Amino acid sequence: MFRQYQHDKNTITMLTDFNNLPDSSRIWVYASDAALSEEQQRVISTKIGEYLKTWEYHKNPLTAAVTILENHFIIIALDDSEYGVGGCSIDSLQRIILDLEKELSLSFLNRLNVFCKIDNEIQCIPSFKLGTIAKADTLFYDLTILTKSDLNTYLKPISKGWCVHLL
Repeated sequence: MFRQYQHDKNTITMLTDFNNLPDSSRIWVYASDAALSEEQQRVISTKIGEYLKTWEYHKNPLTAAVTILENHFIIIALDDSEYGVGGCSIDSLQRIILDLEKELSLSFLNRLNVFCKIDNEIQCIPSFKLGTIAKADTLFYDLTILTKSDLNTYLKPISKGWCVHLL
Protein backbone atom coordinates (compact mmCIF):
# COMPACT_ATOMS: atom_id res chain seq x y z
CA MET A 1 0.00 0.00 0.00
CA PHE A 2 1.13 3.51 -0.67
CA ARG A 3 -0.44 6.72 0.44
CA GLN A 4 0.57 10.10 -0.74
CA TYR A 5 -0.35 13.07 1.36
CA GLN A 6 -0.56 16.58 0.06
CA HIS A 7 -0.79 19.43 2.52
CA ASP A 8 -2.81 22.39 1.29
CA LYS A 9 -4.27 24.77 3.86
CA ASN A 10 -4.78 22.08 6.49
CA THR A 11 -6.20 19.59 3.98
CA ILE A 12 -4.80 16.11 3.56
CA THR A 13 -5.88 14.21 0.48
CA MET A 14 -5.08 10.59 -0.23
CA LEU A 15 -4.38 8.29 -3.11
CA THR A 16 -4.26 4.76 -1.81
CA ASP A 17 -3.67 1.28 -3.15
CA PHE A 18 -6.78 -0.08 -4.86
CA ASN A 19 -6.57 -3.40 -3.02
CA ASN A 20 -6.69 -1.66 0.37
CA LEU A 21 -10.01 0.06 -0.22
CA PRO A 22 -13.05 -1.66 1.34
CA ASP A 23 -15.27 -3.81 -0.87
CA SER A 24 -18.09 -1.35 -0.21
CA SER A 25 -16.17 1.41 -2.02
CA ARG A 26 -18.07 3.14 -4.78
CA ILE A 27 -16.61 2.64 -8.25
CA TRP A 28 -16.72 4.19 -11.69
CA VAL A 29 -15.83 2.06 -14.69
CA TYR A 30 -14.58 3.49 -17.97
CA ALA A 31 -13.91 1.19 -20.90
CA SER A 32 -11.66 1.59 -23.92
CA ASP A 33 -12.84 0.00 -27.14
CA ALA A 34 -9.20 -0.73 -27.99
CA ALA A 35 -6.73 -2.55 -25.75
CA LEU A 36 -4.60 -0.02 -23.89
CA SER A 37 -0.86 -0.10 -24.46
CA GLU A 38 1.52 -0.05 -21.51
CA GLU A 39 2.34 3.58 -22.28
CA GLN A 40 -1.35 4.54 -22.41
CA GLN A 41 -1.93 2.76 -19.11
CA ARG A 42 0.99 4.63 -17.56
CA VAL A 43 -0.37 7.99 -18.75
CA ILE A 44 -3.88 7.16 -17.53
CA SER A 45 -2.73 5.90 -14.12
CA THR A 46 -0.44 8.88 -13.62
CA LYS A 47 -2.95 11.53 -14.67
CA ILE A 48 -5.85 10.06 -12.71
CA GLY A 49 -3.59 9.33 -9.73
CA GLU A 50 -2.42 12.94 -9.63
CA TYR A 51 -6.02 14.09 -9.76
CA LEU A 52 -7.15 11.72 -7.00
CA LYS A 53 -4.49 13.14 -4.68
CA THR A 54 -6.46 16.41 -4.73
CA TRP A 55 -10.00 15.03 -5.00
CA GLU A 56 -12.30 16.40 -2.34
CA TYR A 57 -15.95 16.82 -1.46
CA HIS A 58 -16.97 20.03 0.32
CA LYS A 59 -13.30 20.58 1.20
CA ASN A 60 -13.05 17.12 2.75
CA PRO A 61 -10.28 14.90 1.40
CA LEU A 62 -11.39 11.73 -0.36
CA THR A 63 -9.55 8.42 -0.21
CA ALA A 64 -9.55 6.92 -3.68
CA ALA A 65 -7.59 4.70 -6.04
CA VAL A 66 -7.31 3.82 -9.70
CA THR A 67 -6.53 0.55 -11.41
CA ILE A 68 -6.72 -0.75 -14.96
CA LEU A 69 -8.10 -4.24 -15.51
CA GLU A 70 -7.59 -6.47 -18.54
CA ASN A 71 -6.01 -3.66 -20.58
CA HIS A 72 -9.46 -2.15 -21.23
CA PHE A 73 -11.17 -1.08 -18.02
CA ILE A 74 -10.24 1.95 -15.93
CA ILE A 75 -11.66 1.50 -12.44
CA ILE A 76 -11.76 4.40 -10.00
CA ALA A 77 -12.73 3.46 -6.46
CA LEU A 78 -13.71 5.78 -3.64
CA ASP A 79 -14.14 4.99 0.02
CA ASP A 80 -17.20 7.17 0.46
CA SER A 81 -17.97 5.96 3.98
CA GLU A 82 -16.53 9.05 5.63
CA TYR A 83 -17.57 12.01 3.48
CA GLY A 84 -19.63 10.75 0.56
CA VAL A 85 -19.33 12.41 -2.81
CA GLY A 86 -21.52 14.74 -4.84
CA GLY A 87 -22.18 16.25 -8.23
CA CYS A 88 -19.31 18.70 -8.49
CA SER A 89 -16.77 16.11 -7.38
CA ILE A 90 -18.08 13.56 -9.86
CA ASP A 91 -18.19 16.16 -12.65
CA SER A 92 -14.56 17.04 -12.04
CA LEU A 93 -13.63 13.36 -12.38
CA GLN A 94 -15.53 13.21 -15.68
CA ARG A 95 -13.48 16.17 -16.96
CA ILE A 96 -10.27 14.23 -16.31
CA ILE A 97 -11.65 11.30 -18.32
CA LEU A 98 -12.65 13.66 -21.16
CA ASP A 99 -9.15 15.18 -21.13
CA LEU A 100 -7.63 11.69 -21.37
CA GLU A 101 -9.91 10.82 -24.28
CA LYS A 102 -8.62 13.84 -26.19
CA GLU A 103 -4.98 13.37 -25.21
CA LEU A 104 -4.89 9.66 -26.13
CA SER A 105 -7.45 9.73 -28.99
CA LEU A 106 -9.50 7.04 -27.26
CA SER A 107 -13.11 6.69 -26.19
CA PHE A 108 -13.96 5.86 -22.58
CA LEU A 109 -17.51 7.18 -22.32
CA ASN A 110 -19.39 5.40 -25.12
CA ARG A 111 -22.12 3.61 -23.18
CA LEU A 112 -23.55 2.12 -26.40
CA ASN A 113 -20.74 -0.45 -26.53
CA VAL A 114 -20.96 -3.87 -24.92
CA PHE A 115 -17.72 -5.61 -23.98
CA CYS A 116 -17.83 -9.37 -24.43
CA LYS A 117 -15.31 -12.13 -23.91
CA ILE A 118 -15.33 -14.22 -27.07
CA ASP A 119 -12.67 -16.84 -27.80
CA ASN A 120 -10.79 -15.64 -24.72
CA GLU A 121 -10.48 -12.08 -26.07
CA ILE A 122 -12.31 -8.91 -25.16
CA GLN A 123 -14.40 -7.61 -28.02
CA CYS A 124 -16.13 -4.26 -28.08
CA ILE A 125 -19.49 -4.67 -29.79
CA PRO A 126 -21.87 -1.82 -30.62
CA SER A 127 -25.11 -2.57 -28.79
CA PHE A 128 -27.16 -2.57 -31.99
CA LYS A 129 -24.98 -5.43 -33.34
CA LEU A 130 -24.93 -7.53 -30.18
CA GLY A 131 -27.68 -9.88 -31.36
CA THR A 132 -25.78 -10.75 -34.53
CA ILE A 133 -22.52 -11.58 -32.73
CA ALA A 134 -23.37 -12.82 -29.24
CA LYS A 135 -25.69 -15.37 -27.67
CA ALA A 136 -27.35 -15.60 -24.25
CA ASP A 137 -24.42 -17.56 -22.81
CA THR A 138 -21.75 -15.18 -24.16
CA LEU A 139 -19.85 -13.56 -21.29
CA PHE A 140 -19.99 -9.79 -21.05
CA TYR A 141 -18.50 -7.20 -18.71
CA ASP A 142 -21.24 -5.47 -16.75
CA LEU A 143 -19.95 -1.92 -16.51
CA THR A 144 -23.01 -0.75 -14.58
CA ILE A 145 -21.64 -2.14 -11.34
CA LEU A 146 -21.52 0.23 -8.38
CA THR A 147 -19.18 -1.16 -5.73
CA LYS A 148 -15.75 -2.70 -5.61
CA SER A 149 -17.21 -6.04 -4.48
CA ASP A 150 -19.23 -6.14 -7.72
CA LEU A 151 -15.96 -6.62 -9.60
CA ASN A 152 -16.12 -10.25 -8.46
CA THR A 153 -19.12 -10.79 -10.73
CA TYR A 154 -18.83 -8.16 -13.45
CA LEU A 155 -18.06 -10.85 -16.06
CA LYS A 156 -21.30 -12.77 -16.51
CA PRO A 157 -23.48 -14.35 -19.19
CA ILE A 158 -25.55 -11.90 -21.20
CA SER A 159 -28.65 -13.82 -20.05
CA LYS A 160 -27.96 -12.54 -16.50
CA GLY A 161 -27.28 -8.93 -17.42
CA TRP A 162 -28.88 -5.68 -18.43
CA CYS A 163 -28.14 -6.24 -22.13
CA VAL A 164 -30.16 -9.46 -22.55
CA HIS A 165 -32.90 -7.44 -24.28
CA LEU A 166 -30.42 -6.58 -27.08
CA LEU A 167 -30.21 -10.19 -28.29
